[in-house]
Amino acid sequence: MASEGQTPFPSLPTCGITIPATPLVLAALEYSKTHTSPATVNHCLRSTAFALILARKDPAFSSVDPETVALSTILHDMGWATTKSLLSKDKRFEVDGANLARDFLNAKIAQADAEKKEKFDEHRLQLIWDAVALHTTPSIANYKQAEVALTSSGIGGDFFGPNHPSGLITVDEFIEVVKAFPRVGFREEFPRIMCGLCVDKPETTYDNFVGEYGLKLVDGYREQWEKHRQIDMVNGGLERCKQYEEDE
Repeated sequence: MASEGQTPFPSLPTCGITIPATPLVLAALEYSKTHTSPATVNHCLRSTAFALILARKDPAFSSVDPETVALSTILHDMGWATTKSLLSKDKRFEVDGANLARDFLNAKIAQADAEKKEKFDEHRLQLIWDAVALHTTPSIANYKQAEVALTSSGIGGDFFGPNHPSGLITVDEFIEVVKAFPRVGFREEFPRIMCGLCVDKPETTYDNFVGEYGLKLVDGYREQWEKHRQIDMVNGGLERCKQYEEDE
């Protein structure tokens, strides 16, 4: 880990941003490196860079705390941990990631001095938990606090680049970020992770986009998904409730 005053992050002059190299951010990066793959780590760093680009350009994000955003984006895919003992057997990967991020930060805060503890209050911890838990659900995240919305939007930058819905990521910025933090097989690894979730804990995938990978790529998944279709569960629940309701 870089000592205080140094940074492991490359210069990004075209993007006009600097990833904050605070002790907490550097510790989060080391935690991610220890428990996730190189492709996941670089994806999280690219997402951090894109989030900071959007924060620089979009007035809606002008007041966000860069450290909070960096922590959220660097830790957002801890739910893909290669250290399987960290993961639950019954929670969506986003919730696993949010819980791991909160536990990690709580442990670090407990070791901090009084000034740093005061800076990291429950509200800031909740912002990071929400940002990680909702990062794949922009239809909700976009209407939460700016740090939550920016985390989701920055992560989207790694999937859409110059085609990002905001229109705020240029080709040159995208090239600089990907050169700084190469994909190292992320395109191939990402669907494998999604399919692994469909195999290992399918009950966490029926109501979200992960299930779409199972439907396309995992043998036998469709049969299970059909049994858990949301429309059937909702309509079936309403139908079974009729016996307890008075006639209208």
